[in-house]
Amino acid sequence: MTVNLFKLFFFLLISFLLLTPIALVITNGLSAIFLTNELYINRYLIGSTKLIVMVSIFTTIISVPLAWINTMTEFWGRKFLQIFAILPLAVPAYISAYTYAEILEPGGFITLKFLFYDGFSIRNSIAASLIISLSFFPYVYILTRIAIINFSTRYIEAAKTLGKNPYQCFFKIGLPMALPGIAAGLALVLMETVNDFGVADFFGLQTLSVGVFHYIAILNDLPLAFLLALIIILVMGLLYFFEQKLRGKRKFNNNTYENIQWSKYKLGKFIGIIALILGVLPILFGFILPLIFVIYTFLNNLNFIDFNNYFTSLYNSILLGVIAGIGCAIISVFISFYSRFTNKNHIIYYKKIINIGYAIPGVVIALGVLFFLFYFDRLTTLSLSTTLLGLSLALIIRLIALSNNSLDSGMEKIGKSIDDASRLIGRRSSTTYFRIILPQVKLSILAGFFLVFVDTVKELPITLLLRPFNFDTLATSLYEYSSNEMFEYGSLHALTIICFLSIVIYLFDNVLEKRMLSKTKK
Repeated sequence: MTVNLFKLFFFLLISFLLLTPIALVITNGLSAIFLTNELYINRYLIGSTKLIVMVSIFTTIISVPLAWINTMTEFWGRKFLQIFAILPLAVPAYISAYTYAEILEPGGFITLKFLFYDGFSIRNSIAASLIISLSFFPYVYILTRIAIINFSTRYIEAAKTLGKNPYQCFFKIGLPMALPGIAAGLALVLMETVNDFGVADFFGLQTLSVGVFHYIAILNDLPLAFLLALIIILVMGLLYFFEQKLRGKRKFNNNTYENIQWSKYKLGKFIGIIALILGVLPILFGFILPLIFVIYTFLNNLNFIDFNNYFTSLYNSILLGVIAGIGCAIISVFISFYSRFTNKNHIIYYKKIINIGYAIPGVVIALGVLFFLFYFDRLTTLSLSTTLLGLSLALIIRLIALSNNSLDSGMEKIGKSIDDASRLIGRRSSTTYFRIILPQVKLSILAGFFLVFVDTVKELPITLLLRPFNFDTLATSLYEYSSNEMFEYGSLHALTIICFLSIVIYLFDNVLEKRMLSKTKK
């Protein structure tokens, strides 16, 4: 009985800490509906809507043809595209924005080196949407490719035998059957678009996330900040619901689709070269060019780099990443334990509610945590609103889904027979879980920790709003340097973030390829 009460208390405590900040944003947003000027809201809504529409168009144009040619055709260089197509995820959108501003802005690299016209500026919504699309198109690419492999290949093979050409197979079979995957990927990209702060702020765009940040940090207008945050939650909730519905449609029976084999279209030399060039372009502009420019800037400005600031920022980033990673791992282990040995349907919905934090922009979570800690400070003699504890809480709320999903993927492989056998020999559920089950999923826990760690390193708005005084991370230092037109001072910070992300993306890509193609003919 004591153990059950302890489990219930811990469960309620976690729920209170993770969900209260979001609930505060919703309640305060509702109360602010009649207190704010409609014109201000429309301005930010229009800015975000323009960005969403353009990102949807650019991302679809880039990712869907790339997924098709990488999956259904054979030409020289396809393996290169297959390996590198996912790597643009390793360059955060705000780093791409900083690099392209340095390259193309008046007085930038291109202007000075090649004497181009000095009146061109990329600080507009079209350039911002293109940069965001180049950073996040791999989401749509991955899910489209999975959809083509899992659902379309049998029908495409049948269409080939009926004499259909590649274009007919793509537009009449491949594209319609891949639509759930495309739409689900777009939902994820649009979540990232609404969540984006770095690109929109740097380019001077008026989006919902930028509006929340400015009304908190600069104008100190909390009612309008809460209302904008409420609108963001509604938009993200719709996108999250849409993505979850489509995720269910993408599921398939492994037994039905085992050992799928298909013959790829062999492209001629000329068409193959065109396919290679078109496939390389998004990788070039989304990963290779920003990386080369960051390395070039770093090597040519070694004398300008403040290594004391760099190592301090690196230490703070690692410290924050470890705290957030361990916090998420502990909470995920407890939630997993509670859900495994509690046969109640509400646990499934509870986990979905907890995981929705990843779909909510960092500025919204930061606002909720800030307000929550203000209340806490009033009730106690403590001052937690701008401490490492408050910052860590916000990061855990934002990133707990990564840890939960990683652990759940490991738990799915462990059958309930272990629980039944342990119960028969008189072992308690806690003993079974922590001594038998948990050691078998330690790699999943470690993977979740690493994902949280890396996301913490690149996180920008939460850290900017909640960091303690004089506490800089790699992302915040880079933001401050770039905002002051001193990108060269932060080039090493940018390079370090890209290296961290590249490691995770490389490992993820290897796992993805093995899962997608282990039972198929490559």
